[in-house]
Amino acid sequence: MYKAFTASELKGHFNLPPDYKIKGYISYGAYDNEKHFNNIKKVLKELKLKYTSRNLGKVYGFLSHILEIKIKGNIYWFSVNYGSARLSEYLHLACLFGSKKNIHIGSFGGLYPEMDSLELLLPTWSFSQETSALSYNREAKDFKHYPDKNLFNLIKSKIPKQYKIWEGPIITNQAMLGETLEDVKKWSEDGYYGVEMETATVFAVSAHFKMPSASVLYNTDNLIKGQTVGDQTHTQQKMQREEVKKDVYKIALEIVLNNS
Repeated sequence: MYKAFTASELKGHFNLPPDYKIKGYISYGAYDNEKHFNNIKKVLKELKLKYTSRNLGKVYGFLSHILEIKIKGNIYWFSVNYGSARLSEYLHLACLFGSKKNIHIGSFGGLYPEMDSLELLLPTWSFSQETSALSYNREAKDFKHYPDKNLFNLIKSKIPKQYKIWEGPIITNQAMLGETLEDVKKWSEDGYYGVEMETATVFAVSAHFKMPSASVLYNTDNLIKGQTVGDQTHTQQKMQREEVKKDVYKIALEIVLNNS
């Protein structure tokens, strides 16, 4: 069925040339395409990188959440996805089209009592029973999905020294409005550091294709301490969050653009 489609067949379906290749992929967990497309363009300019870009939705509508970035003749994908259904398919395509590194960035809800808002987390694994992950990691009877160790360590080495870095497991749950206080307490008691919507899928799909992946996330709503998106403390941290986002973009770009 669909999983058997070849790279050549899929390029034809999505109106891409037969020799189309990408070198790396960055996914961002969010819903606002244009905001984050503009953010990464600003960072590229700040880094003084010469690039061209286009929304791939102009080539084929389904690809509208992907910003294609060309630098020194190489193509990179940056996509914005809220949850994992479409993300799993973008990752599938990216791996078939040659991506060498897949990095996921974004935010999470904090579950670890000692962690503060805006601190960074490197997920050591992600628990997920979502089919967007399990369809690519059918042997994961414990529902754990892992990053590539070398890429994990490389990201860790690139994080600016002013950040507190946490390492630990997270849970990937796509039903944000279905989360209860009891869920948050239980996840925290079970040792999870955070909850978000995409990381397990990035790990599972990438590993299926034997492509390295890893994730770096920032704590946006510190759930275990009662903070939620849009409350007073969260709103007051808006400017700080934008600075953290910028640094996370830079980390991902530095690694994806590196030839090693």
